[in-house]
Amino acid sequence: MEKETEILEGHDPHDDIIDVEAFTKEGKKPPIGKKYKVKIGSHYFIFDHHVVTGRELMEKAGITPIECFWLYQKLKDCDFEKIDPTEKVDLAKGGVEHFVVKPTEVFNYFVDNEPETTDQKELTPNQMLEAAGLTPVADYYLVRINPDGSQTSLKDSPNTPLKMVCPAVKFISAFRGETNVS
Repeated sequence: MEKETEILEGHDPHDDIIDVEAFTKEGKKPPIGKKYKVKIGSHYFIFDHHVVTGRELMEKAGITPIECFWLYQKLKDCDFEKIDPTEKVDLAKGGVEHFVVKPTEVFNYFVDNEPETTDQKELTPNQMLEAAGLTPVADYYLVRINPDGSQTSLKDSPNTPLKMVCPAVKFISAFRGETNVS
């Protein structure tokens, strides 16, 4: 309730604010042209328009980085439906109970600036090399590019699982063998 009070501050108490969840529970369709109170997670937020994007919902709720989370809407008498950041949701359509945000279940990473994706929670450097098409993997190792720009060699731990995280981690491959110089 404290968060709701913070969000409602600054709004004229005479403004017509439609509680989307309450309208849905009563089986009513919210009217168009009002302000809409929406529950995202366990907090309430006010929107000045009835058509919002998934991105707007997550940004209003302070969810960042957006690519690291999935947004779902709970519809009356239904299961949860995934909402993409660019997808539009009509709050006046009726039937929307609330929204839930969950951490991503798909992880992105880069090997030599090429994007890779996995649904695995952990991967070894050798698995990442193989997925990137760098074979035989015994000829290569990975170097992690840290957020501060420093680098961490994974040369001595090719089979140690790394926890996949979001946002995407960048790696560069390095050749283990000798390179001919002419």
